[in-house]
Amino acid sequence: MGDGPAPGADPSEEPLVGALGWLADRLADAAEPTEEPPPGQMDWSPASGWSAPEYWHWLHLRQRFEDEHPEVRPGIPATGPLISIVVPVYRPQPWYLRECIQSVLRQTYPSWELCLCDDGSDDPAVTEVLASFAAADRRITFRALDRNGGISRATNAALELASGEFVALLDHDDTLEPHALASVVAAMEGVDDVDIVYSDEDKLDELERRYLPMFKPDWDPDMLLVYPYLGHLTVIRRTLLEEVGGFRPAFDGSQDYDVMLRTTERARRIVHVPEVLYHWREVAGSAALDAQAKPWAHDASRRALEDAVARRGIDGWVESGPFDGAYHVRRRIQGAPTVSLIVPFRDQAALTVAFLESLAIDPGHPIAEIVLVDNGSTEPETRALRQRLAGRPGIRILDHPGPFNWSAINNEAAATCTSDLLLFANNDIEATAPGWLGAMVEQVQRPEVGAVGARLLYPDGSLQHGGVVLGFGGPAGHLFVGMPAGRRANVGWDLMVRQYSAVTAACMLVRREVFEEVGGFAESLAVAYNDVDFCIRLRKAGYRILYTPHAELTHHESVSRGYSGFSSDVQEFLGRWLDLLCEGDPFYSPNLSRLDARCILREPGEDDEWLALITG
Repeated sequence: MGDGPAPGADPSEEPLVGALGWLADRLADAAEPTEEPPPGQMDWSPASGWSAPEYWHWLHLRQRFEDEHPEVRPGIPATGPLISIVVPVYRPQPWYLRECIQSVLRQTYPSWELCLCDDGSDDPAVTEVLASFAAADRRITFRALDRNGGISRATNAALELASGEFVALLDHDDTLEPHALASVVAAMEGVDDVDIVYSDEDKLDELERRYLPMFKPDWDPDMLLVYPYLGHLTVIRRTLLEEVGGFRPAFDGSQDYDVMLRTTERARRIVHVPEVLYHWREVAGSAALDAQAKPWAHDASRRALEDAVARRGIDGWVESGPFDGAYHVRRRIQGAPTVSLIVPFRDQAALTVAFLESLAIDPGHPIAEIVLVDNGSTEPETRALRQRLAGRPGIRILDHPGPFNWSAINNEAAATCTSDLLLFANNDIEATAPGWLGAMVEQVQRPEVGAVGARLLYPDGSLQHGGVVLGFGGPAGHLFVGMPAGRRANVGWDLMVRQYSAVTAACMLVRREVFEEVGGFAESLAVAYNDVDFCIRLRKAGYRILYTPHAELTHHESVSRGYSGFSSDVQEFLGRWLDLLCEGDPFYSPNLSRLDARCILREPGEDDEWLALITG
């Protein structure tokens, strides 16, 4: 029995005996299915797609919903650019290679070419598979190198065969969804400056079961400095890929990450398709199955990132990140920017004292002044605290009598400050770890950044703030709120510097000039969503909103204030931004729930439930 089809045979039709042998081998070699994630990996959510049966159930529900609502399916573009799919090949199982190629043949979008390069496999079965498919379809070409030169050289050799306007990257044992290229081309329609398109992905276990989907946010250059989150499927304009010099052998093992970093630096527009278009196969010795299978790949990815840091002129260094293959780019603070800490309060003197005393823990950057704003305190303890603080160097106390309006209080205080940076904080915050302010300053000093938020924990160590998602749990909400200490959220998002649409002003750092540019906080939002509204306006002005896990504090949330006026603020906020909320948050995913803090899979029909929730 040969591994490949007979010469002249249709390569899409497997002999029955061969198919049975392939299935028998799979069943014999397949490990017991993993139903629970290893410790420390995405283990907080019980319904994130880790389990293959649970993911299958979600896919089944989605498919049924699409069958019942065909209008939600995107159309297949009639015309579009030629896409060159490049595949470096080195000693794959012939069955896997055949499935990879067949997934290209099944594409609903017809304008493609498949460029394969055998990197000195010296395996007649592999040569037979490549030759038979190339003979059967003129869109398939392949070349064979005399000796193994590594994945970058093989990919560059495959690129030499390419003539398409765009290049899609495909591994020799992975597969594409039938509508993968159609979805990519549809995302480009009507936009001339798209240079890179990337999609969501999932994995195939050894029983061919899909599981562990990777649902990604829209383009976030800061997240790419943490790990190669663009992943698969990535499609790059060929001229851009040639402009940066293609793949560099010095970074074999993480050559894709190196290319992502170099091409995104020059790309005009980067588009995300929030659909699973690529299936990454688990095979023995692959990183898909075991992140430790290729330790040299981690070294290569770190070097690729360090090279990017140097190339971009970032004054900083690379530290290890929240999981293998992830990193933190730390930045040196430039000059000596001054910081004014603004803290509104009303009574609850013990909370204010605890916060002020916690500042003795080295914040990593000096605080030039503390501006305490008293909004009608009456308790004797507060009067005693004010007397004790009066005249103390570096502390100013302002009075803001009248009804509580958080926005007006902070705006008034900010107007009295001349510092470079404004740190807005609640008096129920408590610094519990050193270096927190320095970590915020290093990010907010960047001209493209408008505001930086901190990682806030409840007193029991569970997560209170790890970023704000528009439309989450209502008009906007904190992602992963309530996650117990010691657990990790979806892909470790709570442990990486990344963009969000908003961060909480319970601890938010802003450059004073930027604060003044957008007009401060909206005073029509007296109690709630004023910080979210502020961040939305910052983003519309062209600034990024960053979250950093390196600034970690404790937050005794809402101990000192109730929620009087909350309802009117909701209506005001929705009147301003309902259309934006309905569009979906670009830094989240339309495939993940907006009604569950654990980031579980979004079931069909949830959007209607969400809309009913926020509009009443």
